[in-house]
Amino acid sequence: MKYKKKYSIGHLFCDRYGYLTMRNLAALMFDVSFEQASFVEKDIDMDRYRWIAYSWEIDIKGHAKLDDEIEITTIPTHMDRFYAYRDFIVEKNGEILVVAKAVFLLMDIERLRPVKILDDLVKAYGREEEVFSSKDVKLEKDLDPIGEIYIRKADIDTNFHVNNAVYFDYINELSDIFAKDIAYIKLVYRNEIRNKESVRSLGEKIGDEFSFALEDGSSKTYAYGKIRLDV
Repeated sequence: MKYKKKYSIGHLFCDRYGYLTMRNLAALMFDVSFEQASFVEKDIDMDRYRWIAYSWEIDIKGHAKLDDEIEITTIPTHMDRFYAYRDFIVEKNGEILVVAKAVFLLMDIERLRPVKILDDLVKAYGREEEVFSSKDVKLEKDLDPIGEIYIRKADIDTNFHVNNAVYFDYINELSDIFAKDIAYIKLVYRNEIRNKESVRSLGEKIGDEFSFALEDGSSKTYAYGKIRLDV
């Protein structure tokens, strides 16, 4: 079941160089997926449930820029117990700029924990062929401390945690890598950032790859991943 939506890239979506930011790219892909979900799930009781992102994997073949008209296709491919998988294709004038995969968990908002995906949801979405093959990225050990990232009130969403798209801003802060520099990014959300004033950032660049993590300074990792630079 595919769903498409067109977007015009205005100034508010772009960074200082006129490129669509990673945060806003993720936000637009979230937008088209949630718009589809509102239609598919309209006859399913979702009052106590919310979809939350578990991971993003984004392969960038070309960059969207200021004044571009793009079309984003979302493809919910399959569900497996706790995990729902969605692929995305971002195109401009028929040219594929981005292919991506997001993995979602179904959260019980009363118990604040993931639950097994409802059978009604599995039936409603069905299955589609995948267009993106995922790569395994593990949490790197002994990353170099970079500094503190302070949580703004504006970063908190309706689930009372840091919005998943905001993490891309945090990655930009800790790495000083902009959208124009990125060919690939994998971001895994291990724990929510909730009721925190700041998080600790770590990273290490080896060749054209930058590994990163956000943690609490002791034993809890909030997110981790890897960026491959466009060189």
